[in-house]
Amino acid sequence: METENILKSALKKFGTGYVNKQLVNIKEYLDIVYENNRKFNLIGTKERKDILVRHILDSISILRYGKEIFLDEGKNEKILDVGTGAGLPGIPLAIFLEDKTFYLLDKSMKKVNFLTELVGELKLKNVVIIRSRAEEIAKAISYRESFDVVLARAVARFDILSELTIPFSRINGKIIFYKSVRLDDELKKNREVISRLGGKVDKLLEVKVPCLNEYRAFLAIKKIKETPLIYPRSFNKIKKRPL
Repeated sequence: METENILKSALKKFGTGYVNKQLVNIKEYLDIVYENNRKFNLIGTKERKDILVRHILDSISILRYGKEIFLDEGKNEKILDVGTGAGLPGIPLAIFLEDKTFYLLDKSMKKVNFLTELVGELKLKNVVIIRSRAEEIAKAISYRESFDVVLARAVARFDILSELTIPFSRINGKIIFYKSVRLDDELKKNREVISRLGGKVDKLLEVKVPCLNEYRAFLAIKKIKETPLIYPRSFNKIKKRPL
């Protein structure tokens, strides 16, 4: 009951409607992640309530800005979750945004196998699982510059995250970084990197995640021109030689 009350309260604060089936699916997802976390090493958080707050509520907090980030209801947008891990933020968002198609990308076979079984158990029809490295699949014609929204909740150096995500977005699409620290210095250093990759900083949207006394925000980048074909580079080059 506590899980349901926390969820309902959070969704109300985010201004998001819901049906009972969605609450049930979130609770099932929470149970599955909690039960399988040690076996698959999905996330560092171990306590059930902490997983709910720190990961699930954090993931769906973007719904607070749904109309600014996603297109009108009924539009079947293609949304890519880069480095999805345990399916965060893609799975919780797919539960509430049933008219969108979510592509969950991860390089780990163990996590991809877990996600494949999870999607089957939850009977989610709007989720596609992809196993690959982002820097490799971003070169494929069927994925490059083909997504309406690209999400990244991963903790990585700003320039690395930019090079691994911006190539996936279509022109006029959006790239959204979930951030847990203030970005003033990072943005000053990396605006040129974003521009070189075809993006432009659009806005910074701050959010309060219920039950979490930590800073949270979304950096929205708009794709304004094609990414040069040389990007993304190999991961070793990305790490060693910042743009």
